[in-house]
Order: sequence, then structure tokens, then C-alpha cells
Amino acid sequence: MYMADPIISPDGKWMWTGAEWIPAPPSSSQSANVSLQDSVISGDVTITQNNAEDIAVAMVTALERMGFSGQSSPAELTPSQEAEVEQVLEMSEQLASHGIEIDPWTEILLGNAAKFAGRTNTAQQHYLRALETFRKNSDKEGEALSLNNLAVISQLRGDLAEAERLHRESLAINREFGNRQGEALSLNNLGEIARIRSDLAEAERLYRESLAINREFGDREGEAVSLNNLGLIALARGDLAEAGRFSRESLAIRKEIGDREGEAMSLNNLGLIANRRGDPAEAEQLLRESLAISEAIGDRAGEAMALGNLGETLTRGDLAEAERFTRESLAILREIGDRQNEAQILLTLGRIANTRRGDLAEAEQLFRESLAILREIGDRQSEANILLNLGDIFYDGDKEKGDHYYTEAVLILRDIGLPVPQVLVDGGY
Repeated sequence: MYMADPIISPDGKWMWTGAEWIPAPPSSSQSANVSLQDSVISGDVTITQNNAEDIAVAMVTALERMGFSGQSSPAELTPSQEAEVEQVLEMSEQLASHGIEIDPWTEILLGNAAKFAGRTNTAQQHYLRALETFRKNSDKEGEALSLNNLAVISQLRGDLAEAERLHRESLAINREFGNRQGEALSLNNLGEIARIRSDLAEAERLYRESLAINREFGDREGEAVSLNNLGLIALARGDLAEAGRFSRESLAIRKEIGDREGEAMSLNNLGLIANRRGDPAEAEQLLRESLAISEAIGDRAGEAMALGNLGETLTRGDLAEAERFTRESLAILREIGDRQNEAQILLTLGRIANTRRGDLAEAEQLFRESLAILREIGDRQSEANILLNLGDIFYDGDKEKGDHYYTEAVLILRDIGLPVPQVLVDGGY
């Protein structure tokens, strides 16, 4: 629990009550105590507050005791710790609203905590304030990291052009002052953008560069991320054996280093591979494992991903359960502002509407919502997939409409260098 017994702002004019800032009474003391009570480590830590810097130290102490450190997030949070994170974030926002500057590295930590909690707008504000201060102080390392984190937020929102611009700025700075691990991070993130845009060759090149640097410096966490992403490239190409190999390597490292968030991600990818291989029972088991971990650690993005893929897997059987999981996923994705995955979930819901209820109108509406998002963010492979689904649902009842969608899909697939389904090739598309 995070408790504040009134904290006075440095100018003596404002007092924090634990819920809001109010004008300080004339007799208020200029110092106060903040008690940080950790629900895992017994005992209290008490810091006497004399200025904003000490208040920031108290917030950092609370976050670090829960496992937020650098760019790392905790293995899991209890409900009381989740509430504590919210209170720390509220405290930081109140400080900012009164013009009280916080150390930029603390802003980064607060931004990471906000992103972990699914509060992307709050995270962006922390990263922007950090970037401004780092630039003012000519701190290139901090500037590069802030740009990277802002790019991640832009990518979550589906603005790939802005995300790429920010990642390239970060990469240039990291190369300028020789930060090889920062370079590996930027290369990996640029690879992710290339993968979303269906430029698989470029994505693979960037991931392999990132992997080589991570192995050179013994960065096991970074190595696991690069392996995971190379697995996604193999999966996109249909090489399930290679995808499984990369994903299992990634999973082994993540278990070894205790990266629970990453473990959930690798399990999710192995679930996708099992589903693509035609083994829905194994896929469901792996995805439920992934979901359990994400729920335990409070990872909202991971939870949404596992729920969505469970919904996709269960479309082969229990459609009512599939729809329930998929709608839960959609609600979380909209809450955290993840536009790219929102588009994928709308596709699944469209398939369910068509299969479960035979409702072509609802299916087309959902597919078109998904299509609009994918065109906005530039994910051409997924755009082609949606068009193929639209062709499928209309071909039997409205051949002309079905032909139109199939033709659009085939043009995109050929343009981005991906194989056209054999049934369409045989049909003369």
C-alpha cells in the first residue's frame, strides 16, 4: 500500500492529501513522511520528505520493490501491488500538474509501470517529459531510450510511420555513442515494423543483426526476444518446424532467467504453431498456460493476446466460448489502445458471426472495421487475409462480390511476395 501523510510541495503552497493536491494551510510543516509498505518483503521503509526529489525517491523505491527496474517489469503483481502502482502513478501525475520536475530516469520507470498497467497515454506523457529533460541535459543514452519507448507507444496505436521515425532516431543515437545493446533493441523494433508491413526479408535481416549483438554481449533477455521474433518470421512463411525451434529456444532462455512475461509470449507463439499444425488440443493447452501467466503478473497486453488466440483456436469447436474469449480480448485491446491486434480480433469475431449465426451482414461489418485499421497502419499481409475472408463469405452467394475481394487479395499477396493460395491459382486469379 502507498500511503502519504501530507506532503508539502517545495514552494510550500500545496499539500498532498493522498488523493489530491489542496492549498496548504499556513501552519503546515514543510516536511512529511511517506510510508512504503511492501506486501511481499516484510517491514516498512520510511522516507522523510523535504522536497520533490525525495518524493520521487519514494516512488522509485515503491516500484523497485515490486520488480520494476530499468526496462524490466516484475514477474507478477498481487492485487494490492497493482493498486500501489496506480497510486504511485497518480502521485507522479499530481507532481507534474504542479510543474514539479522529476528526474528523467524516474520518468522512464514511471512510464514503464504505466505501460505495464495498460495506461498508454500516461506512459507517453512520462516518456515525453523524460525526453525533454534528457535533451536539455545532453544525455544521449537517455534520449535514445526515451525515443525507443515513445516509438513502442506509437506502434501500439498503429502509427507505424511515427514508430519507425522514432526508432531510427534512437538507432542513430545509439550507434553514434557506441551503445551496442541499445542498437540491438532498436534493430529488433525496426524488424517488428518491417514484419507488420510484410517485408519478411528485411525483418529477418534486422532480427538477425539484433540477435548477433545480443549474443556478443551475453544479453540473454535480448537474445530470447530476437529468437522469438525470428520464430514469427518462420511462422509467417509457413515453416512450422523452424518456427517451433526458434520459439522453444526463446522459451528455454526465458524460463532460465525468470522472464515470466516473455515466457507467456513464447508459450503463446507455440500455441499458434500448434494450431497452424492442426493440433487444437495442444494449442489450447499452451494458450491457457500463457493466459494464466499473463493474468498472474497483470500483463494486460499478454492477457489480451492469449485470450484472442484462444478464441481463434476454439472457433473449430465451441463457438460460444470462442466468442466470449474474443470479446474479452477486444475489450482489453481497446482499453490499452492496441490497434494492430484489435484488427486481428475483429477478424476472428467476423468469422464467428458468419459460422455461428450465419450473419453475413455482421461478418462483413466486422471485417470492414478490421480492414480500415489495417489499411491505416499499413499491415498489408493482414489486409490480404481480411480480403480473402470477405471473398470466402460472399463467393457462394454473390460470386461477383467474392471475385472482387479475391482479386484484391491476390494483387496484394503478389506485390509483397507471399504465396497465393493454390485454390485461387487453380481458379485463375
